[in-house]
Amino acid sequence: ALDRVVKPKTKTAKRFLEKRELKLNENIKNAMPIEGGNANATVTQVLKDVNYFLTYNLG
Repeated sequence: ALDRVVKPKTKTAKRFLEKRELKLNENIKNAMPIEGGNANATVTQVLKDVNYFLTYNLG
């Protein structure tokens, strides 16, 4: 029953559900890549490259 459509009964609930629904373009400010124990090599390399760029090219 997790795939059922929830119909809001109030305008407040409607606004709440609209904010939670999927967006075509997500906010990039909310993205937070974190390197963990199970991160693959691509993610690790991207984080290293970003760190290098921020450390040496902007300073």
